[in-house]
Amino acid sequence: MKQKLFFYLYICVLLGLMSCNEVSKDELVKKEGIQKENVIPPKVSNMVRFSEILSKAVAKNSDLRSFLKTEALKMMDKDFDIFYPLSKNEIVSNGKSFRDILAEYAENKEELTGIEKTLSLLTIYVPELPSGFDANIWDAENEIPYVASVVLRNDSTDFYYDGTVALSIKSSEIPGWPTLVVKNNERIRLKDKNAAPTALRSSSNNDAYEFIDEAFDGQSPSLRALLLPPILPPLVDPPLPPIVPYNPNLTLQTLYPTQYAAYNEMGLDNNYWQRDYIYYGLTKQSGSTGSGSLNRRFSERIVSMEFSPDAYLKMSDQAGDPSWIETLKVSGNPPAGSLFWTEGKFEIKIDVFFNNLSGLGPTIPIYFSVNPTDIFDVTYSKSDPIMLGLCIYQPTGLKSKDYNPNIDIITWDLENNSFGWKFNISEIDDQITETQTVTVSAEYATNFGLTAGGQQEKIGLNFGTSAKRTQTNTYSIATTKGSDDLGSITYYFSDPVIQSVSSNNYTLFSRSNPYVKMSIIPVQLY
Repeated sequence: MKQKLFFYLYICVLLGLMSCNEVSKDELVKKEGIQKENVIPPKVSNMVRFSEILSKAVAKNSDLRSFLKTEALKMMDKDFDIFYPLSKNEIVSNGKSFRDILAEYAENKEELTGIEKTLSLLTIYVPELPSGFDANIWDAENEIPYVASVVLRNDSTDFYYDGTVALSIKSSEIPGWPTLVVKNNERIRLKDKNAAPTALRSSSNNDAYEFIDEAFDGQSPSLRALLLPPILPPLVDPPLPPIVPYNPNLTLQTLYPTQYAAYNEMGLDNNYWQRDYIYYGLTKQSGSTGSGSLNRRFSERIVSMEFSPDAYLKMSDQAGDPSWIETLKVSGNPPAGSLFWTEGKFEIKIDVFFNNLSGLGPTIPIYFSVNPTDIFDVTYSKSDPIMLGLCIYQPTGLKSKDYNPNIDIITWDLENNSFGWKFNISEIDDQITETQTVTVSAEYATNFGLTAGGQQEKIGLNFGTSAKRTQTNTYSIATTKGSDDLGSITYYFSDPVIQSVSSNNYTLFSRSNPYVKMSIIPVQLY
């Protein structure tokens, strides 16, 4: 995401001093050791200028406000984002487009064209605020919003109203009034102009856009859903629902019959693996000579993730992230919680290294977005009105919450997949990709063979009587520049699925690092 630009006010102060002391701008730049071409980067000044123009337009035009609300509620990228290149030529009223209306408040059309060229991913976000304001309840006809951007000036956010800065608040504070946020989109990127066009296209300059992953595409059915196996009548177990809170009338045996049976049969003994029972139908009595074929109706699923307060610090350390980091950094035990109002949902990427030997590929990239309030419980205090009844919200507490993404990966085919799977976790901060080299040492089971009936089966529990094979591979994977690394977690085929069962609760096995705690389990897909 965008780096914090705290020097913006500093330059403005320099320019103000120029008029008082009759010192030229060039002399000031030379005196302070600042390169003239880097005083105010065009992307920064244009984002601020667009905020000013937009604030004039929304103050004067109720039809435009209604249009922006309607566009935000479409959730085209699964958040309340209005992607300007896609929406700017839509007609708002009286034959005028969104862009036509904005042009009335710019210096001229050339100024608006320059902003568009500089900010190719320009987006307007309708935030969810602790005051209760969001895109759903916005009374667009009567409520004139302030306009802010992700540009920080002296560690503060400016709020424009009808073209002027009406007030500013600290980066650690949250507005209590209707607001629009000007930012860049993190879920959409420019597409190669030589590639086939997508559903995202700017009608004015024919620049094609694409979602960085189908997980963010709010315009079409999920590709992941289209690739799932067809739903067939169950052979043994009924289809399994996702994990739900404990209900005394809904037992673990009802929710996860095969997994429950695996726990009862194999227990937590390192010599017996619960996944042997689930995937291959092996039991304690199978020993080294028993065999079983792979049950492909099961697939691993990420069912639980818990992000620590330290993960929050990592994910919100840049301007543009859902952020109130300056408050957090002054304390070893951060006071927590904001509603992460400037950017909306976090974009999470998980690279799964499973080292498949049959050509499926070394990794599976998984993307999903999550509302910060779904992974953190936050508390905040409300200030007295600062002007005209406007209040500020201050975060006061942060507590991690268990989040259930329920994302399917693949069947753990121990013959072709490595014994251990590595999960690299990050939060996306930019669309610019860079290559990262990852070295993975993987173990493979070799106790597989054809039975008398010609069926490939796993022979014996664990690694059987065969020696396991180790292979080290180096992979190059695409990562996004500046993304927040939330560490890695390695799961093993031998890890338990269920850790414990009691009369009124059950615990799934989990692994963790300082930032993320995660549980994956095999579930029946069909």
